Amino acid sequence: MAADDKETTKSKAAKAPGLPPRVERALSLAREAAKADRERKSGRWLAVFPLSVAALLLLLMMPRATAPDAVPLPRMDGRVLARVAGADDRRADSAEAKRLPSDVLAVGTALRALNGAEARGEDELGVLDARRQLDGALRDLGIRKDDVVPDLLALRALQTRLFLDALTHWERTGETSADFVDLAGSFVLRASDAGWVRADRTVLLTDTERRVMFKTVWNVLVGVTDNPELALTLDEQRALYAFYIAHPRPAESGRLSLEATWRSATTPEACAAAKREHRRQSELWLADKIKKLGAIDPTYPAAYALGVAYYRAGRFDLSAEAFTTFIGQNPDGAYALRAKNHLKAALSGGEL
Repeated sequence: MAADDKETTKSKAAKAPGLPPRVERALSLAREAAKADRERKSGRWLAVFPLSVAALLLLLMMPRATAPDAVPLPRMDGRVLARVAGADDRRADSAEAKRLPSDVLAVGTALRALNGAEARGEDELGVLDARRQLDGALRDLGIRKDDVVPDLLALRALQTRLFLDALTHWERTGETSADFVDLAGSFVLRASDAGWVRADRTVLLTDTERRVMFKTVWNVLVGVTDNPELALTLDEQRALYAFYIAHPRPAESGRLSLEATWRSATTPEACAAAKREHRRQSELWLADKIKKLGAIDPTYPAAYALGVAYYRAGRFDLSAEAFTTFIGQNPDGAYALRAKNHLKAALSGGEL
């Protein structure tokens, strides 16, 4: 377009007459009404948004029937466990450097004899004789007027070290020396029956768990479970129960019947039924361990854990009872929502 034409167009536009005043007012009112309507609709949306979020959160918080999948593990302090192991190692070093008193060594010898008799499968009379030998050594030790606890702590630490060494040597070589039989033979037999030993001789327990399990059995055999100076720390017991939770097994009282069930299972259906029974008995065994852990560790959510174990055992009545107890104790705490979801599943008899 030429320059002259542009100037002509601008001049005409400048001279164009405006709209009548009534039309201008009508258009202005229409624009104001449209703006107010937009603001009103925007306000309604802003009001609806938090209500929608609240409704969504409410739906998310409502119980939904879900099957429990895992038993919570107890929390333990690794630093405490390391300190305990270090103290035991120092006691063992001292016992190796300086011979323990004869009456204390007699207790150690009797303990080895009892373990060996069980590991070698001696008859009941042989085991009872070894037990009487240990009881006699403990009586002789009790005659002493001075404090025997430090010596017993040293003996236990030394035998714990010897046990760990014998067990590790067996895992590596498969050799069953006399030391192994007297120190770790019965342990390996029981661990194998429980399914805690792999085909390549690997024992599933960690070093800490081995220490704690040996010390637990040692305390029972010597009869010092009620002595606070020889008692295991809470973190040691937590470590042991964490292993139980991770590796449940049927109780020894039902092992023979389970073995018979497996032997007689000749069809896929029978094998599946035997597997379910093994799982059921393992979960009931675990429930017993959970009760014991709850009795010694008030921070552990025992009622919740019981609900899980009973649910997996098919005892939905006991599971619902345990979850109800947990919710009553912890209505808004950790695991509360999950417990409500699992409770709903248990009340439905596991039919999800």
